[in-house]
Amino acid sequence: MLVRSMPPRLRGFGSFDRVFEQGSHFFEFPFQVRYLPGSQPLNIGFSVPKRRFKKAVDRNLLRRRMREAYRLHRMTWETQGSGGSLVLVYSTNEILDYDRISAGLIKAMQRWARQNPLTKPPSVQDL
Repeated sequence: MLVRSMPPRLRGFGSFDRVFEQGSHFFEFPFQVRYLPGSQPLNIGFSVPKRRFKKAVDRNLLRRRMREAYRLHRMTWETQGSGGSLVLVYSTNEILDYDRISAGLIKAMQRWARQNPLTKPPSVQDL
């Protein structure tokens, strides 16, 4: 039987506030990516502003699409960049289809990995 573990997620206002106040950010359509580098494994949170989407049904739909795109590309996120806390904020006024959200997530992942390279211990060959 195949058991899939859930990825570590940011929970609670304190975690989100810490990333927003102390972390860095960049924009990669359709996301504003806010991150706080750290030594712990990657924790990720998803946000869809109520100001842009009044109906909870729309916000939940977009969050589900974001989580699914992350789930399918999770191993790439975890192997390319260092750990820490990351918040993906959906930052456009229209509801995009899954393919465009997934493409944006991949671009954001690549940019985040360039800004936060994975720090690996030196191997025997490097010494």
